[in-house]
Amino acid sequence: MEKLEKLDGRLFKIAFKKATEVLMIHKDEINELNVFPVPDGDTGSNMLAAMVEACRRLDELKSDFLPDVLDAITKGTLMGARGNSGVILSQIFRGLSEALSNKSEISVEDFVYALDNARRIAYGAVIKPVEGTLLTLIRLLANYAKKELKYFKDFKDLFVKLQIAAEKIVEMTPKFLDKLKESGVVDAGAKGFYYIIQGFKEAILGDTKVREILLEVDTEKLFKIAKEDIKNQYCTEVMINSTMRGEELERYVEDLKKSLVEIGDSVVVVNAGGIVRLHVHTNHPGVAIEKSLEIGEIIKVKIDNMKIQHTELMMGEVEDKKKRKKYGMVTVSPGEGITRIMKGLGVDKVISGGQTMNPSTADFKEAIDSVEADTIFVFPNNSNVILSAQRAAEMTEDKEVIVIPTRTVQEGISAIVEFREDLEKGELLKNIKQVINKVRSISVTYAIRDSSFNGVKIKKGDFLVFLNDELVGSGKHLFKLIRESLKIGKGEEHELVTIYYGKDASEEEAKALASFIEENFTDLEVEIYEGGQPHYKFLISLE
Repeated sequence: MEKLEKLDGRLFKIAFKKATEVLMIHKDEINELNVFPVPDGDTGSNMLAAMVEACRRLDELKSDFLPDVLDAITKGTLMGARGNSGVILSQIFRGLSEALSNKSEISVEDFVYALDNARRIAYGAVIKPVEGTLLTLIRLLANYAKKELKYFKDFKDLFVKLQIAAEKIVEMTPKFLDKLKESGVVDAGAKGFYYIIQGFKEAILGDTKVREILLEVDTEKLFKIAKEDIKNQYCTEVMINSTMRGEELERYVEDLKKSLVEIGDSVVVVNAGGIVRLHVHTNHPGVAIEKSLEIGEIIKVKIDNMKIQHTELMMGEVEDKKKRKKYGMVTVSPGEGITRIMKGLGVDKVISGGQTMNPSTADFKEAIDSVEADTIFVFPNNSNVILSAQRAAEMTEDKEVIVIPTRTVQEGISAIVEFREDLEKGELLKNIKQVINKVRSISVTYAIRDSSFNGVKIKKGDFLVFLNDELVGSGKHLFKLIRESLKIGKGEEHELVTIYYGKDASEEEAKALASFIEENFTDLEVEIYEGGQPHYKFLISLE
């Protein structure tokens, strides 16, 4: 048998779809295992809904680049997840994605490491982890994979052995949970994940033919409410788009978890790039919604009355691609990391471009045409391409196009964070412009030749630091140059520094820079993100 030592985006996409197909075949079997009084939709259906939404995004994805595939799976499983099992499953794929997102192809060792990260993320999403469930399966499976790592010959061998191990762990689940033992069944979530592993294995071994899953599955018809009496009547799910970031958001998320535990059970709260999703069984759904508003804007609410066996309220779908919406966004990104951030903030179309790859008018026009909205806001994020964006706007007749003249990526991201669909256009524009005016953009690159500027000699290889569009420093000592640029930008009058590190920088360098800034500006909060932009070692936002 030919070895498979590397796994790329194309095969990962096929394997995920195969796993969805296998899960779909066994959905009813898994649903029948769902004997607990948690009738918020059966476990097999909950997990399948998450997988199907991810498959939809994969079908729309034109790229086979592994980070793009993983990003689609992460967002799809989170947005499609229902109930505890669906949300936990989404966090497993989020953990895999986080560990593998900077690779175009992965080794067995990479995957085993990612599996352990999936375990960590999944456990972190649940307030009170219960053993004998899907969590137990992912924990023991990750431990097994790490222990046996040196014995796996390739991916084919890995997934054959993972399925065998998963089957044994599933059979063990009643030993962890008395209710399973009393009912004479294994855990439904663990069994569902077992079938997902089986699907991956089948694709890895060569069965890459996948049925047209989306033609066969109607997620709205997947769900039925069980009849058991329950203590907390309303299954409440809320999705929030938070404008908070970093430690502030994490503090609010932790407070939210504690508040939900006080009013109900089956509590799950997850944060994925500012999109916060909560799940709770409670007799006070209004309290959960009020607490959610403290974090940000609610974009989806679902409340099921579990005692009368039907969905009582469903409102605010996150996205309806066939329906023309009020506002849309088009923006320009110079790097893959920045693109992921922008998409996570709700941008409809991201155009690749930057200093040495300016988008054309045609690029902007194509992007504008692809967005179904009455009014489209365009963020060029570069002084050199504002005119091209304006020309494209002038060429558009069937929708209103407003070009926000953002000169830097930092301005663009700050403006996008401020974007709120519930505001009237005038108020929205006013808020965006106010935010942009407060942003100070620091950009760090290097000199490609000897030169001079304002009487200052610049040597080839020197670092060059720009504040907005002005050169404010050059030399060999990067951190000192950045410190001086922050002083010129009146860093002491601001609250937040955000560092986007580029292709020429490592996360370790970014962390070192963050520590340096915090030591020199004690009142500033510092956040770090992978930007992936070429030519500019760091893009720094001062807000």
